[in-house]
Amino acid sequence: MSRFLQFIIILISAFASNPWLASQELIMFHDIPDDSLYIRARDLAFEGELEKARAAALIVTGRNPLYHDANVLIARSFAWEGNYDSARVFIFKVTDVSPGYLDALSSLIDVELWSGNIEQALNKSSTALYFHPGNEELLLKKARALILLGSDNKASEILDDLLRINPDDEHAQRLFDELTASYFYYFRENSYLLAGYYGEFFEKPYERHFHMGSIGYSYYSGRGPLTGKLNFANTFIGGTGLTRYPSFQYEIESYPRISSRVYLLLNYAFSRGMVFPGHRGAFEMFGSLPQGFEASLGLRYLYWDKSYFFYTGSLGKYWSDLWFSFRPYIFPRENGLSSSLFFMARKYLRTADDFAGIIMGYGFSPDENLLDPADKIHLNTYVAGIEFSKTISANYLLRGSLRYEYEEFESSIFRNRWSVNLGVRCYL
Repeated sequence: MSRFLQFIIILISAFASNPWLASQELIMFHDIPDDSLYIRARDLAFEGELEKARAAALIVTGRNPLYHDANVLIARSFAWEGNYDSARVFIFKVTDVSPGYLDALSSLIDVELWSGNIEQALNKSSTALYFHPGNEELLLKKARALILLGSDNKASEILDDLLRINPDDEHAQRLFDELTASYFYYFRENSYLLAGYYGEFFEKPYERHFHMGSIGYSYYSGRGPLTGKLNFANTFIGGTGLTRYPSFQYEIESYPRISSRVYLLLNYAFSRGMVFPGHRGAFEMFGSLPQGFEASLGLRYLYWDKSYFFYTGSLGKYWSDLWFSFRPYIFPRENGLSSSLFFMARKYLRTADDFAGIIMGYGFSPDENLLDPADKIHLNTYVAGIEFSKTISANYLLRGSLRYEYEEFESSIFRNRWSVNLGVRCYL
């Protein structure tokens, strides 16, 4: 069907749907000059009187087919009702004559976004930016399309630039808050090789050093990253290794995306060595909430000589370039429950991979590397630490942390424990 025929059908349906409009209202509109009538049509549209607004705007375009703002208003009124094909007809009436007309291009991007044609919305936004490079409204819409397509790192770059130019841009800040609370903010859209070191040290009631190295590979698929790691470690007590050779642990971890706002943490590790638990597992579901909040519920599992289950969850909040998170752990035991609580805060810098943070907490964390949690879950521990993440170049990422714990290892007897964690990723 030609665009002209579509236009005629739309015009007839607009008037036929309400005979009163086709008589009394149109007679009144007929004597109003084009500019004044367009303003009247726009006011009617904003008041929700879409049929009256279209009738007025159609009179304007009937008298002046090149009155682009009136055509765009008609298109938007159809789009607000979900009549996207009709909206496109009137937008094309503008872009066929003036390909770079800003309001028409912006409206067309909205139509594609609202109708679920996200790739088309991205293509149209790129076309619009060709005519209007640096336009903030178009950049925001492009960022929105990228987020919906799962390209959050590219969207983050656009929003970072916008907020650097205009830190008070509420629309960009709101979209950035939504982005940082979403799944892909945590993960680059690349596969990578990894290598890491973790060590912890204390000297009471005996000197103990734990050293662990890791190597692995993370594959990024359309559903999220899947990582396989080989961990190898030994514990040295009084300078002597607990075992003659390092113990090995085989670990697999995944963050599958369920939707744009929900993702999972799945982790399982297996070992036959003395240094690691025989089995370790984690399951957690994360969900993005309005206003930059994120919440989760999950489970941790450790098996040594028996099984240990730990229930956990989190509540996080993104505010500007800051992130705050509270995470409790609850441990069922024979005579009741034990619990712990941790608080984390991060300040993001140039990108989502560049940040500095602190951690404070009380109690035991089952996410640590432990010889045996049997005693620690009943004792008191006070935790403080710092962490950082820094992109070295486009292909390398360095992360690390330093943590101090003042822990009770026997009733009312405390010791100092230090731990350090360093890791590097090489993106492929």
